[in-house]
Amino acid sequence: ISGGADSMALAYAVSRAVGSSKCYALTVDHGFRPESSREAKDVSRLMRHLGITHEIRRLDWDSTGSSKDRITSLPPVQRLEEIARERRYAEIADVCHKHGIGAVLTGHHAGDQAETFLLRLLRQSGVYGMAGMALQTPLTAAAPMEWPNTTTPAVIVRPLLQFKKDALYDICKTQGIRWHEDASNKDSRFRRNQLRQVITARSRDPKSPFNVDSLLRMCDIMQGHREYINQEVGRHLAGSAKFDTSSGTVELVATDDGKGGLPLWAANAAVRERVLAEVVSWVNCKGHPPELAHLQQFSRALDSYYRQPSVAGPVSAAGVTVIPPSSRHGWLFCRQAPRPGEIEPHEGLALGSSVVWDKRLIISASWPGNQSAGSVTWGLYSLDDAMRRWHGQISEHRNQLKRARKRLEPHMVQVTQPVVCIRIADAGGAQTYPVLALGHILESRPASGIAIAIRVPGKVGSAASEIVR
Repeated sequence: ISGGADSMALAYAVSRAVGSSKCYALTVDHGFRPESSREAKDVSRLMRHLGITHEIRRLDWDSTGSSKDRITSLPPVQRLEEIARERRYAEIADVCHKHGIGAVLTGHHAGDQAETFLLRLLRQSGVYGMAGMALQTPLTAAAPMEWPNTTTPAVIVRPLLQFKKDALYDICKTQGIRWHEDASNKDSRFRRNQLRQVITARSRDPKSPFNVDSLLRMCDIMQGHREYINQEVGRHLAGSAKFDTSSGTVELVATDDGKGGLPLWAANAAVRERVLAEVVSWVNCKGHPPELAHLQQFSRALDSYYRQPSVAGPVSAAGVTVIPPSSRHGWLFCRQAPRPGEIEPHEGLALGSSVVWDKRLIISASWPGNQSAGSVTWGLYSLDDAMRRWHGQISEHRNQLKRARKRLEPHMVQVTQPVVCIRIADAGGAQTYPVLALGHILESRPASGIAIAIRVPGKVGSAASEIVR
């Protein structure tokens, strides 16, 4: 709830539809304007009048603490709206997690949808972008990654997308509801505000291409195309993709005809783009879709391979590396090789606990039947760190896997996989041992029976965790 006419009309309508006791209102005070704090407190009073519990969260742009999550100064104006939105949705996700909220309702209306269409048109977005905002989408803020046991994230619902701003003003006026006009909405430095001014000026002309109704009709047409593409993407992912939760990789088939020709999932440009977007998002777990330029980079690599396979090599973008097909695998997507020291180790973890590793894998370890759990902890390391500590053991482990003809991932995948260790303390001291490396349990481990679970949070293909023992 920002306090504007759109969000205040939403709060009134929803509280009357489902009852105030079932509502929880949140205002995120960005702190951009001197009066924003006063306006947020005024919203609290208005929410109390409607019988709705209300919370204010103020973004801190000038922290001096050591937390790496803090922002010490305002971002440049070109990225101000984007970063503010990311932080706002992180706060919303946190509130949902703490209060068990399953649906977030926002006040986006028809004018916002028209602006979104023009913004994405100017950015040369494809069908997906120009379809605008969907009525319902998952809440994909980064914050849920901190909650390993969260399996059902909230959804965002936009019930006012077919309502024009004038109708929302009318609701507030007839019900005697006060609202605030945000002066920053008139700041012409922001592209969205520039477009809003153009749309407002031209919407009285039914023949204008900037008329809200005309823009919404275009959105509706694009949404129909998007729905069809979604169905095709789902079909191809089900038949052509293998999601490996233990390694965080995805393999797409390289050909469907047995002759090395273009696979069906890549035959149509629009479908190919969305298949690539789903796969890249699943692998990098960034919480937002990859940029179109990165998807086009992967698409060009595919085309280049099918023209001249002998010269094709790995391509990296958006934190993901795609490895060309070989006799052992199809198109293999993995996390881009980490820089030395990029992935911090996790140590001293209690058995039975879960942890998010590398911001993309949820890993837990337990030891059923172990009677000395208090003296045993576990930890996680990158392969680079682990090789410096246990080079001999992991090298021998690799040799044993080769001799046993066990499946080993390509080296570019191995360097992105976690190494799980346990630390056993007794009267004679404490010793740390690697128990999982290169995707396989070590045969010489001292902790027989330890169970390790690895999964990718809330993504396609990870309905069940992969358990290795």
